[in-house]
Amino acid sequence: MTAAALAGRLVTTAGILDEGVLEVRPDGTIGYVGPASGWSGPAPEPVDTVAPGYVDIHCHGGGSHTVTSGDTVEVAAVGAHHLSRGTTTMLASLVSAPAPELFAAIRAIASVAATGSSVVGCHVEGPFLDLEHRGAHDPAHLRLPGTDEIADWLAAGVDDAGRPTVRMVTLAPELPGAVAAAELLERSGVLVGLGHTGADARAFGEALRSLDKPLVTHLFNGMEPLHHRRPGPVAASLDALARGAAHVELIADGVHVADETAHLVFAVDPGRHVVLVSDAMVAAGMPDGDFELGSVRVRVADGRAWTRTDPPSLAGGTAHAADLVRRCVVHAGVDPVAAVAAATSTPAALLGLDDRGSLETGLRADLVVLDRDWRVRRVMRGGDWIR
Repeated sequence: MTAAALAGRLVTTAGILDEGVLEVRPDGTIGYVGPASGWSGPAPEPVDTVAPGYVDIHCHGGGSHTVTSGDTVEVAAVGAHHLSRGTTTMLASLVSAPAPELFAAIRAIASVAATGSSVVGCHVEGPFLDLEHRGAHDPAHLRLPGTDEIADWLAAGVDDAGRPTVRMVTLAPELPGAVAAAELLERSGVLVGLGHTGADARAFGEALRSLDKPLVTHLFNGMEPLHHRRPGPVAASLDALARGAAHVELIADGVHVADETAHLVFAVDPGRHVVLVSDAMVAAGMPDGDFELGSVRVRVADGRAWTRTDPPSLAGGTAHAADLVRRCVVHAGVDPVAAVAAATSTPAALLGLDDRGSLETGLRADLVVLDRDWRVRRVMRGGDWIR
């Protein structure tokens, strides 16, 4: 890697600096970040907009590859696909499957994460989900939460810091055994996402309050819709969000939630607790066609993935993290600084990754260069240009 300096509009956590300079040091970290008038080094390269590299904590696949197969080559290919589109850090998300298959998949993800990949860990979405709100998960593989199985997941791999490869688990809080499972996960430093749930508003709110780091898995999806007489998990989540008492994932792709809904969620959030997630599956970045999500057959038409079941269910996303940021800014009217934070500093902090996620001196130089239409033109990870 070589030293570099970029001049353009910088999207920082504090705001947008229109005429700024960002320095990339030879060690792959960020040096100077500030107004162009304060830069005294060599002439910087002019670009349009610089933002932190995107952090996606909910991603199943992309570019015709999946993270669910237990194949390290496939996992690495998913990471490379999303990295080329601006996602410099991601969790590989697994769907419900038999216990041996989940264990093998976690081991494969651990192996890839150990190579320094953009894939830093695993998100287990299922099998501890409500049957009626399972979405695209195979009902044959759903089961009640079990601490023995979770212990196996935690033992499947750890990083150099001793953190388990499993960094997040989604479960339905009303299931028998969910409380014990959540307690074990949090003691082990694992995020607990509540979702794919049939709980009512009161029960869901109580479950959120019981967690040290409350997180809602893809708000609005995998749960009953908001109704003025049956408010459900959506109302409980928005209430917690408004109080700064929970983080919520949002698949703001214009398919899983309308642009107006995305705008509303950001408007409710007083302190950057929204986390943009792609929920991308194997078809992300691919033409329409037939695919698989775990053991479930999926058809993608007009960029929308649906299970080939009766009735069909949305089956993950086909967008990338960069598409979500752009959608929020260009179509949903979300403040650009808030939209970028929801895909960078907020998820990085949730994962305890304090070396990335914002344009600050000393942090790792994970960057995206954007054009005025918020499309990714170049990608840097750790000081190296990937694209």
